[in-house]
Amino acid sequence: MSSRKTAGPKKSPSSTPEPSGAEAELVFVVDVSSFTEDGFVGATRYQGDRVNLEFDDKGDGIFLTSEMAVRLRVNEGSRLTLVLEGASSQAVDLTVAGVGSKLRVSDPKVYYGVGREGGAVLRLRKA
Repeated sequence: MSSRKTAGPKKSPSSTPEPSGAEAELVFVVDVSSFTEDGFVGATRYQGDRVNLEFDDKGDGIFLTSEMAVRLRVNEGSRLTLVLEGASSQAVDLTVAGVGSKLRVSDPKVYYGVGREGGAVLRLRKA
C-alpha cells in the first residue's frame, strides 16, 4: 500500500476569486522628471517597469492603459478616486476619459499638488 498522497488540481492565481470587499488599487510613487509644453511628466514604476505618467491641468480626467483599466475593472466613463499623498493628503474624484497606451492625469488639483511637492504617492481605486 502506498502512502503517497496525490494533490488535487492546482488553481492558477487568476482563477482564484478575490475576497469579498477587496478593492483593486494601483499605487504610484511619482517623481517629476521633465516638463512638457502642457505640463510635466512624472517617472514611476508599474509591475517592475518604468512608466511615464503625464500631468496637465486641463481637467479632462484620467487616461489609463488598457491593462490598468482591466485591473481596476473600469472603462471609459467610470469614476475613480485618486488619493494624493504628499505634505498633505487629498482625495480627488476623476472620470476615466480614455483607455489606450498612455497614462495621463488631467486635473488641476492633482497637477498642482504633485507639481508643488515635486512628486507624490498616488493611490487609484474605483469610486
